[in-house]
Amino acid sequence: MRRLLLFILGALLLGAAAIWLIQQDQGYILVSLGTVSVEMSFWLGVIIFVATSCLFIWLLLFLKWLLAAGGVRQWWIARRAVKQTSQTAKGLMDFLSGDWSLAGRGLKQSVKDPALSKVSLLFAAKAAANNKQLDQAVDLLKRFSMEYPEQKGFADLILAETLIDVAQIDQATEILEADKSDNKMALRLLTDVYCLNSDWISLSTLMPKLKRKSVFDEKDFKALQIVCFCGLLTNIDDNLPAKVKLQKLESIWSDVPRSLRQIPEIIAAYSDGLAAADAPEKALSLLAKALKVNWNRCLLEAYGRLDIKDGTKQLAIGEQWLAKYSDDPLLLFSLGRICRRMGFLGKAKDYIKSTIERAPSVGAYHELAAVLELLGDTKTSSEIYRQGLKFATQSKTEKV
Repeated sequence: MRRLLLFILGALLLGAAAIWLIQQDQGYILVSLGTVSVEMSFWLGVIIFVATSCLFIWLLLFLKWLLAAGGVRQWWIARRAVKQTSQTAKGLMDFLSGDWSLAGRGLKQSVKDPALSKVSLLFAAKAAANNKQLDQAVDLLKRFSMEYPEQKGFADLILAETLIDVAQIDQATEILEADKSDNKMALRLLTDVYCLNSDWISLSTLMPKLKRKSVFDEKDFKALQIVCFCGLLTNIDDNLPAKVKLQKLESIWSDVPRSLRQIPEIIAAYSDGLAAADAPEKALSLLAKALKVNWNRCLLEAYGRLDIKDGTKQLAIGEQWLAKYSDDPLLLFSLGRICRRMGFLGKAKDYIKSTIERAPSVGAYHELAAVLELLGDTKTSSEIYRQGLKFATQSKTEKV
């Protein structure tokens, strides 16, 4: 309020001074243009000149603001920003809808926006990769790495994911193992490549870090542990002596957490490993004890796979279970396989026929045909093979 009063007072004083100067009549100015002439006092001419100059300067400054600091330029910049943001949003929506080609075009057009260029480049590269345009995806990721070298890791991770999708696992593994960021995406991708390569030793080394960083939830981490330990237990070098294989197997089993030692898949894998290390009797004892506690398909299949020179005990234990599980087709099938290995072809034939009556499967048809062939009934064996093939074809058609 005080400033306004001072401004009004100053304006009044300047006006009064201007009137006083005009009244002094200390000369005049004559302006003549053709037939038109204008005459005024000197001070009036000075006042008009100063006022006109100030107005001109103000107009220039206003025009500069309008075109530069604000106004038209800012409107134009804001308009471009809104347009490019809309392009980015549309590109991302196309990406989410699975239209990779349209998403790639839209996102590449929006990379001019500095605020969104990082996101646009990465998603454009991912869209190109999903559209099977690997070279274009690699070029976009290289461009990202050059423009944003401090964030090159993001491009490397997307490149590794792209390589995994096109089954170039070795190149993806090399990129991921060189990455030291240890973020969750990198660890997930590294887990994927180790599983795809069946590199269970590397995966087991990675497991503590996966747990520490909570890369997977509890359920998924437990499933990954099961896969990892099953892989370790069943993939010991076959060229090693049986004694060394058994030592390695026992060492791996000792590393299995107690909470996982009752998992059927892990017990079955351990049993298969024991059989491969020339310790089938130990595997038989393990499976018999486990099946007594937990009647499980996975354990029963492992029991039927177990090949022991003298299968008398194995057959006796299995036939004792018939009293309780006489209609279990998998038990009947396992007993048929054991009898076939022992040379009891008549019993094997009966068990496997009973299996097919209850739950036909390709494996059961194949096993029955093999038994009939051993019995010398090649004609019936060939017919059973054909039935098995027909069953397999029908099963595949039903799944499709």
